[in-house]
This record gives sequence, structure tokens and C-alpha cells, in this order.
Amino acid sequence: MIMKRFLIVGAGIGQLFLAKKIKERGDYLITVTLPGNQPVIDIADEVIYENVFDKENVLRKAAEANIDAVVSDQNDTMMPTVAYIAEKLGLPGNSIAAVNAYCNKNVFRDNCDRLGIPVPKHIAVHRGDNLHHDSFLCPFPWMVKPADSQSSLGVSKVNCEEELSGALSHAFHFSKTDTAIVEEFFEGRELVAEGFIYNGRYYNLGFADRKYFNLKSVFIPSQTLFPSLAPDAIKNRILDYESKMAKYVSPRFAIVHSEYLFNVQTGGIRVVESALRGGGVYISSHLIPLYSGIDINDVLLDCATGSSLDMDAIMSQRDEKAAGYVCFSLPEGQVKSISGMDEILKDPGVEMAELHGIDLGMKTLPMTHKGQRLGPILISADNREELDMRVQKIQSTIDITVVSADGSLHGINWS
Repeated sequence: MIMKRFLIVGAGIGQLFLAKKIKERGDYLITVTLPGNQPVIDIADEVIYENVFDKENVLRKAAEANIDAVVSDQNDTMMPTVAYIAEKLGLPGNSIAAVNAYCNKNVFRDNCDRLGIPVPKHIAVHRGDNLHHDSFLCPFPWMVKPADSQSSLGVSKVNCEEELSGALSHAFHFSKTDTAIVEEFFEGRELVAEGFIYNGRYYNLGFADRKYFNLKSVFIPSQTLFPSLAPDAIKNRILDYESKMAKYVSPRFAIVHSEYLFNVQTGGIRVVESALRGGGVYISSHLIPLYSGIDINDVLLDCATGSSLDMDAIMSQRDEKAAGYVCFSLPEGQVKSISGMDEILKDPGVEMAELHGIDLGMKTLPMTHKGQRLGPILISADNREELDMRVQKIQSTIDITVVSADGSLHGINWS
């Protein structure tokens, strides 16, 4: 086989396992990133030190490197640069417009409205706009978020007019375009849909149930578990929505990660967001292969090099089991005792556990964004019942005690 020259945009943990896959295939790995403690740098054959958002400079360096393919994963903000490089150099990939149709939250919601896909009532707000209750005819509470960010950064729940200004400022801080989206708050359980789009056709890889930490104003997932226990009727409606959007935007190829809310009592559904990249916290790199038996990373890399695939044949190889991640947090204070972590690491159902850095005496702070979660602990099982039992075992085995400023003792926050 002829060695391919891959450019992977970004060098963080979200790109690490895709980068390792490139190396395992015997291909040449180039990464573009700013200097720093980025794990892909350590395994790359070549590093281009450049701001990944400076598309023109990245394009020039990519052309000089004579690349055959450009990819990234698990990060919304990298995908516009990937599309720009592919489009300008004539490489296999998605158009800039296709990526924007998914990754820009306002554009995505407008497309949902056109296609009849249920989405929260929403309005785009730019820095300097004067938004008040009468200009958005929707009762409180509202959700305020950046139009072009990820990982729950800049997201707030607004319960009244007095909280709006601060929430918008917070969202603008995380938006490169100084644009926020304000939308209705929809009460429901979250369902994650993982899929792959090939020549505008949607292929579902699996559904997962998502649970959140019980926090007042920030929304941070604590678990994502495959397969979902949601009713088939809900999942079938979502499959229809995903197929409609894929056909309308018609990406050439992409892993697609979508998040929905559904209300069991009313049967209502709302799509929260969707992006042309794999789910973070190792969903695309680890959980989808563990759950479905399909290594979607290999499929992505084959597409990026221009290979013609029989997706129906690939999907026929599915071998559905169960997999998920579990995260936790610690209350504010200082770690006094730790036990059970070594025992968890010996469990054959634990595929990976990021528990390093949790030490006696460490100071802990309140959790305000996803990056402050502890873990994840990746687990697998033959079915969902066994997976849930494995979650319970983890939660009953790991014991960490934190002493707060007033001397009181507290344990792990699992939810």
C-alpha cells in the first residue's frame, strides 16, 4: 500500500485516537496546532505550528506539505478549517457550507425549521443587539449559548429578564463571531444519536441515554450509555429527522453526532444540536466500536483518502452490545482519602479509566464546565442491564472524601 500523508487539524485529546489510527495504518501523520502540551504532537511525524483558525496560513502550510487527506474529530471548532483545506486543495471532504449547516447553531436551527424538524423556538442575537422579553415571544426560562462553540462553554439557563444580560455576555465571550442563540427551555430526557453520512445518506450507529450532573445553571453530562432505553417510536422519529437533514445538506462523508430531548409524558421531541464530527469523551473513538463492532474511525479515514465504500455492507457487520462512559466530580475543598480506584482498574469491563491526577491533599473547585469533570471511566458489557450493574459497581467501589472549608466531610458527586 502507498503511504498517505494525513493532516489532522488540532492535536488535543479529541484527535489523539484518530491520530493513532493513522499511524497504525502505516500512514504519515502531520498535525497543525499551536505549541503546547498537546498529545498528538508526541506521535506526529511532522508538526505545523500554526493557529488552526487561521485558515489561510494553514492552507498554505498544508499545500507545502503535499497532503493527501485532511481530517479531525470530536471538536466542532476544527471542522470549518478541515472543510476549507479540503475544498481549496481539491481533497475528499465536505464543503464549507455543509459544515456550517451543522456546526453553526443558528444555521442548523433555521434548516430544521425549513425541514419541519422540531427544534426549540430560537432567535439569533449579535453583540450590541437589544434583546428583551417582548422581542422573543417565549416564556422564561430560556437557554442562552454561543452560536459557534462546544462542550457547554458559554451556556446558561436564564430564568428572568435580569439574568439575560450576563448570560449573553458569557455566551459572546465563547463565540468567535460574537453571536449567541437564545431559545426556549424544553423539559425532557436527552438522547444521543450517533451516525455516519455517506453521499448524503444517513446511517445510524446507535442511540445512547445521557444523564447530567444536578447543577443549578450549567449543563454537564455525567454519563452516556449505549444502547438507549428510549421507546422505539421516539428513535424512529429521530432517524427520520437525521435522514432529512443529511439529504438536505448532503455532506460527502462524516461522522455525525446529534443530541435530542424527548418528553415521555407529552411525546414531544426537540433537537438540541448536531455536528459533523464524532461525539467527544471517546464516543466515536471507543464507545461506538465497543457498542456496534464498527470502527467508524477506519471508515472516516478511508473516505478521506477517496476510497469508494459499500456502507450497506459495512453496516451489516454490526454486532450490538453495550458501552458507555461515567464521569464524576468532587465538592469544593481538599481531598482527605481515596480508595477503590485500583480495584476498578482491574475490572475486565473497564476499558479505560482516566483517574490520574486525583491525589491526597489536592484542592478541588466547583464544576463550571465539562473540562472539570473527573474521569471518564469507559465501560463495556454484553447488554444494557449488565452495563447498568457495572455503573453501580463503580459508584459503590470508588470512595473519595473531601473536607470542606468548614471541616465537614463530603463524598463523590456522581449525578
